[in-house]
Amino acid sequence: MESTLIPELNFLDAVPAPAATAPLSVDLPNLPPTVVASSLRRALLNGVISLAEKKLVFQYLRTPARILRAAKQVQLLRTTYYGEYQVQKVAYVAGRYYQEFQKPGWPSAAFNSYIATTLNRLVPFRPTQNAVQMVFLAITKKCPLACEHCFEWNALNQREKLSLADLRTMVANFQTRGVTQIFFSGGEPMVRINDMLEVLRTASSGTDFWVFTSGFNFTSANAQHLRQAGLTGVSISLDHHEPARHNAFRGVADAYELAIQAVVNAKEAGLVVALTLCATQSFTTAANLMAYATMAKQLGVTFIHVLEPRAIGHYAQQEVDLTPAQTALLDEFYLKLNYSGDYHGWPIVHYYGYHQRRMGCSGAADRFLYVDTDGDMHACPFCQKKSGSALSASFDDALQVVRQSGCHQFPASTM
Repeated sequence: MESTLIPELNFLDAVPAPAATAPLSVDLPNLPPTVVASSLRRALLNGVISLAEKKLVFQYLRTPARILRAAKQVQLLRTTYYGEYQVQKVAYVAGRYYQEFQKPGWPSAAFNSYIATTLNRLVPFRPTQNAVQMVFLAITKKCPLACEHCFEWNALNQREKLSLADLRTMVANFQTRGVTQIFFSGGEPMVRINDMLEVLRTASSGTDFWVFTSGFNFTSANAQHLRQAGLTGVSISLDHHEPARHNAFRGVADAYELAIQAVVNAKEAGLVVALTLCATQSFTTAANLMAYATMAKQLGVTFIHVLEPRAIGHYAQQEVDLTPAQTALLDEFYLKLNYSGDYHGWPIVHYYGYHQRRMGCSGAADRFLYVDTDGDMHACPFCQKKSGSALSASFDDALQVVRQSGCHQFPASTM
């Protein structure tokens, strides 16, 4: 019955996933799953999380009038974002339950803060409206790889500008304003493992911290140290299910091996694991998408994070945009993996492009923003225009400039 929740998907239905009992590769480890496969357990967990959200609504809004208004606004937001669908999947990692990549796990202070910020945006109950929930913070220019799609290509391996004190200041600035997720990126952020550990150890509670990495230097010991210091999750770049093709894309002969080992190390440390895929023109076929999903399931990761290529950085002035047929194929992949009853035990797919084309951009300090390796703020990693420093004394004025600049291609949502 559950499979009827999704309309017919012509492209992907023609490419069945390999049998769950048959490993994609003899060299690929079979790791325990985190996504709940049981329909009954999944329904119970989603019900409990929904009750927790409702309890927070009563706690924050208090009056019946505001609660009713919030209920209508939340329903409108969900309909705008998901259409006819409802979140179904839930994953369990280290004592917390995760439904979406952009939403902190429950129970946690970050989850509570996320709900409060969302509510305050819809029905204000605080003196200020701190809408930014996610920040992508590039902490280094250094990287040992030469990735085909790198958006920071022009800054790579130049002299570092951000000190440890700068990183602490920026994190504190964002935490003070209610940011619930901070993602360390670069360059390759694992080259600054010691500084990351210091930032994590001194950060306030109420924020989930993630790291975007190629797998470089993500050793078992480093994974354990990061988890102990307060890291929530890791998003590991893996751009093909075929080792040789991923290695060529990343410009390093052992990139695939490093990424797979990083998954193993992260899962052993109790970190939430996502695989980040840049779905290029040459990659985006039904067969590749399903083979990639099978690989991700075998690795037991929680999320598949799909990005579209953009003509910036190393891709500047190149024709890299996907065709309409390919974006439609990614839409179908997102819907099938998340809502078809045959895939409830598979990783949760986060494909921002699906929502961006339907409700506008949430970047440009609307809900998220990007801070580059100089500490300057931008709408997002792929829509770069320096709009003020995250280290500036006039931090809030700089945030407002980012909001006003917006996204040239996808205007900000009104919700």
